Amino acid sequence: MNLGAYQDCVCRRMGNTQALCRGELTLGEQGKQIRLTPKAGERAVAVVLDGCVLRDNQPKCDGLFLWQGNQRNAAVLVELKGAGDIPHAFEQLAYVKRQRPEYRALVESLRAEAGASRRVMEKAVVITNGMLSKLDQERLENHYGIRVMAVLHCEASSPIPELRNHL
Repeated sequence: MNLGAYQDCVCRRMGNTQALCRGELTLGEQGKQIRLTPKAGERAVAVVLDGCVLRDNQPKCDGLFLWQGNQRNAAVLVELKGAGDIPHAFEQLAYVKRQRPEYRALVESLRAEAGASRRVMEKAVVITNGMLSKLDQERLENHYGIRVMAVLHCEASSPIPELRNHL
């Protein structure tokens, strides 16, 4: 996928310069990771937002997966969060989705690559070593005005969650 000015923020199989990249299609920090493994005929990239695409002091989330499926496409915002700071993740995801022109540009580049007639689903996911009840998740979603596709549990000793299972 051609991401223009943001191409240097894409994770690579080898020679990554971004600390968040744990491989070509895995984002992670402090024991929390998420991976996207495309199926046959699908394409995906992992993009580092915090510290690469977004370098200012405004709210931002950690990363973004851009995925091209056979019939649909998705832009999935990712926030990796410690147990005590889960509500802040919802705020960051909502801000990026609504206020960041860089995010819009990346979604548009996916749309252009896939074909203008193909819809791009915009989703968000939180990866945490904490727990969040369904009721608390709904409260946070309503408060910040964003739907979060999944709050996935991950810590250093647990298997890495597979995002493809949620698309």
